[in-house]
Amino acid sequence: MYPLMPDPRISFQSFLYNHPNVEFIWLQFMSYTSNTLVRIVPIAKFKKMLQEDQWLALTRAVLHLLPGDRLAEGASPSGKFHLRPDFSTAYCQYGSSGTRAVVNVYSVDSKGEPLPECARSRLQELHQTLQYENDCSILIGFEVEVTFLKPKYEGNQIADYEPLNTPFQHSFTGMAPEDRPHIELIEAVARALKSVDIELEQFHAEAGPGQWEFVLPPFEPVTSIEILLRARETITLVAQSFGYRATVATQPFPQQPANGAHIHMSLNAMNEATTNANANVNANRHQNQNQNHDSSQTQTQTQTQKAESFFAGILHHFPAILAFALPNDMSYSRIASGTWSGGEYAAWGWENKEVALRRIENNRFEIKLVDGFANPYLVLCALLSAGIIGLRAGLALTGGPCVRAAAQLSADERCMIGLKDALPDHLDASLDALEEDGRIQYLLGQGMVSSYLAVKRGGGRVFEEDWGSGEEASFACEIRLF
Repeated sequence: MYPLMPDPRISFQSFLYNHPNVEFIWLQFMSYTSNTLVRIVPIAKFKKMLQEDQWLALTRAVLHLLPGDRLAEGASPSGKFHLRPDFSTAYCQYGSSGTRAVVNVYSVDSKGEPLPECARSRLQELHQTLQYENDCSILIGFEVEVTFLKPKYEGNQIADYEPLNTPFQHSFTGMAPEDRPHIELIEAVARALKSVDIELEQFHAEAGPGQWEFVLPPFEPVTSIEILLRARETITLVAQSFGYRATVATQPFPQQPANGAHIHMSLNAMNEATTNANANVNANRHQNQNQNHDSSQTQTQTQTQKAESFFAGILHHFPAILAFALPNDMSYSRIASGTWSGGEYAAWGWENKEVALRRIENNRFEIKLVDGFANPYLVLCALLSAGIIGLRAGLALTGGPCVRAAAQLSADERCMIGLKDALPDHLDASLDALEEDGRIQYLLGQGMVSSYLAVKRGGGRVFEEDWGSGEEASFACEIRLF
């Protein structure tokens, strides 16, 4: 089952009609190292390519590159793939006066079929599987936690960066006097996001110095990611216009609160609102209100059971999911009780900030064990795969409800709610868990998993060779790469 790919020629003409100043097309996709890769095509050349039904070709090796553009072990330097644009994702980049159109792409072969490594296509396919098998759909909303930095100069050169505030001048949901000089920056971000068609739910100060959170609206999985990437790019550009830098790196500064990339996820009936209600009315026109009430209650219970099985699958496969969600050793430095980061166990709790899954409604959870190092396409692929496994098996939701951090429970208390071993506390352990999880591998596809494992294991070796080991090297690398 391949995802439906819209004809770019039709949507391209519509986009150009509404954006006549476009001069350059930015074809954009994300690597397994979570870098955004771009090929820029002048508009005249792009029109000619569409007329001739040609897509831009790249070496397939780019999908297997480590940091520093080294090829992962076992990957071939030969072969090519094509970038098929999806103009339903197109927007004019903030600050470009409408001259730059950013477009997300599918990675396809010469026949136009998605590559095994194309996480964007795989995510669409997994969502279609969920819809077909369970008559359910997923809505995803991301939180963007970002730290704003100001440069430190030595002479005329930028020597380093530091946060806009000190730890005692900035606090969670606060508005200290020291925050006031920077409110123009924060409001400029909100205005810029609106200019690229992102309507924020809310925004507020976070706990770390210079740290803010922007809450994005919910969409279906692929769209939610592309809104996330658009938001991050726009925030970066606004910060640059103020002479600052914005980073989603996990922990830009030692001993300070870290950035997460929390995901709000809800499992919903396909036609939950008026369609089901009207069908019930027509089918039961002559039945009494109590019968209608019982039917509605049964549907609600069934939908809740589906949601619980879906999220039970996520909890059960969390060790493997962490290989994608926390894809760097520094990612694990923020995971500890008392930091609202998700904790050390695959646990859940109602409105509990100290567990991996914070339950907000019967069908909606916040997934906290994700950070800005992650490729969100891969993360959602892993989450949906685990959820589908849970639904197919009819898993019961265990691991909660917790009212405090799972690590603060006794071993007997954890055992009573189905919590056994702690989650992996470093990347190699998560990668090992992914290698051992055959069910997740089956749904993701062996081509995707083997390529990812090679890139991540090779990337760890490159990191040590180029930056050394230890905490100081990790922080130095974070601040420069993200």
